[in-house]
Amino acid sequence: MISTSSMRANPFRNSGLALCAFLLALALPARADDRVADATAFMSKTVDDVLLILNDKNLKSEERLPKLEAIALERFDFPRMSMLVLGKNRSQLSPEQLEEFKHEFKQSLANTYGKRLDRYTSNEKIEMGEARLESNKDVTVKTRVTGGAAGDGVQIDYRLRPAEVNGWLIIDVIPAGVSLIQNFRAQVQEIVTQKGVSKLIETLREKNAAAAKTASTP
Repeated sequence: MISTSSMRANPFRNSGLALCAFLLALALPARADDRVADATAFMSKTVDDVLLILNDKNLKSEERLPKLEAIALERFDFPRMSMLVLGKNRSQLSPEQLEEFKHEFKQSLANTYGKRLDRYTSNEKIEMGEARLESNKDVTVKTRVTGGAAGDGVQIDYRLRPAEVNGWLIIDVIPAGVSLIQNFRAQVQEIVTQKGVSKLIETLREKNAAAAKTASTP
């Protein structure tokens, strides 16, 4: 038999739980909005820093490229990206091979990002678009290239993940809906399947050496 005192206590206890749930529901969207705003601010600052270099008329191409690569090295989470690219193949690498792959992949991606940006023309603009919070708390920020003959209207999404030092770091670039990580992963899988892990590292090393040679050629 339920006592009268218990019956009287339940409404207050339930009301307290309901109030806590309501306050929590109010707090969660605020935190989500803060994360999206912070990630968008980080990406906006990155775009501004890139445009500052690209629009500097006093810089020659061979001077711009290292500066663009430096931004990539600072704003991308290369260790995490290398693990995403390797996927299940990471278990095939020794600790030494894994560190070498991370090093070569980091340089390869910085080169690729820098060269793509270096093709930017003064007629092009980079517009910030909407951002969304992903289910794993990553944030995807959309940008769009406008004004260029070839790139006009191209959408480039950046997937960001919280970081301890800079607040956010880029873990994927998705131009025109094609994930850079997925593209690299497919290439890695093909090389590993056909030629083995050692050839994967050798291929990256040779690619980076060729890029360095081209950059140093007047």
